[in-house]
Amino acid sequence: MAKEPFSLRDLGTLKSGILAEEAGFKPLSTFDIDFTLRPETALSLLPLGDMAIFGQAIGKYQTEDASNKLLGIDKGFQETLKSAGTGGSATRQIINEIKEQKAKDQFSTEPNITRDDIQKYVANKRPDLNLAPIQFTKYDKTQLGRGGDANTNTQVYQTQPFSSGIYAQELGLKGVGSFDIGDDYDKEAIAFDEDGEQYGLGMTYREAIARGEYDDQLKSTGQFAEDKINQVNFGTIDREGNFVGAKGYDPAFARAGTLESQRASGSETASGPTFICTVLFEMNILPMSIYKYDQRYGQQVNRRIYNGYALWGKPLAERIRKKGLTYKIMTPIACAWAEQMAYDLSDGKVGKNRISIKIAKFLGETICYTLGLFIKPKGVKNGRTHTRNRQHGTERRVVHGKDGISKGRGRTRTKRRTTN
Repeated sequence: MAKEPFSLRDLGTLKSGILAEEAGFKPLSTFDIDFTLRPETALSLLPLGDMAIFGQAIGKYQTEDASNKLLGIDKGFQETLKSAGTGGSATRQIINEIKEQKAKDQFSTEPNITRDDIQKYVANKRPDLNLAPIQFTKYDKTQLGRGGDANTNTQVYQTQPFSSGIYAQELGLKGVGSFDIGDDYDKEAIAFDEDGEQYGLGMTYREAIARGEYDDQLKSTGQFAEDKINQVNFGTIDREGNFVGAKGYDPAFARAGTLESQRASGSETASGPTFICTVLFEMNILPMSIYKYDQRYGQQVNRRIYNGYALWGKPLAERIRKKGLTYKIMTPIACAWAEQMAYDLSDGKVGKNRISIKIAKFLGETICYTLGLFIKPKGVKNGRTHTRNRQHGTERRVVHGKDGISKGRGRTRTKRRTTN
């Protein structure tokens, strides 16, 4: 049976795997053995440490499987498992190609491979995924170098609010930055019609985003969590009754949080990629600063781990919602788990690091992966899933021109507006 094509979930797996590989130490590289001594390998010295090593092995296999899909290499389980431990692995090939791309990219100023580098690489390999840049960078290598005109050696990042690569490229809308710099939200808003042609909305981007004009194109809270900007979605009301955003307030991120809450409260069961944490977020127990990273983890985790988690996570989330004994027991555990995910995915900027939760993560993922091997989720036929909108979980509509040929530019709109 042919493998499923490379998907956005595979992209999340690839990012996590490559970053973990590059963060570790390779003591056997001279022998062409692709063994990485990762920071979590130290957990093997603790009780149940063998499960941590097993979890790392699963992660390497998942990364190699995703790499094979991206490169169009058709390998079975045993071949993939065997190649994952060699210097000639598909993962190693992709890492080397990313490094070559990084050397040519003047705006890739970080010394190590970043999520931005991986996103750009996959976007070039698979333009059909319509991937958008994770964020904007202000300075290039020349400007940050010795004698450069930036007068700093620190890169400045700005929010890129769209999940659609077309919208990101054509509009170039820049949001809140990692430093106190201006944004583009007060510029005139532009959108695309059914034929991919631009037209004005007669309002600013700030107003258009608040009114929901870009709901189908905005990133999810999990996608916002990938950048290096600490956006917030709250503010205060001044004496005149006007809303004033707090430092770091970004209207696109705020709208993404609102949509997340609406989708969660609009159904009887927990929604989103992380059922338990979604319920805790709805109950105002889990803050948005933590929840957005938990959403990112749910979006990028391996499909089999996710399917195994969904088997018990959905009913447990509903029991937590009832605020009984399950709520009292699971709430502190789930919050500690979410804080660990946020700590890992934010490079320590938010959340809290706990060794006990790291061990629980490996154990939990191993159990869920095993369960996921025997589960065929709804919507899967013959081993393949339907093409779905990556943000809202609805089927993506295809736009056809007058000649009947499908168009790849933009997305359909329900109502066309003209410029005032």
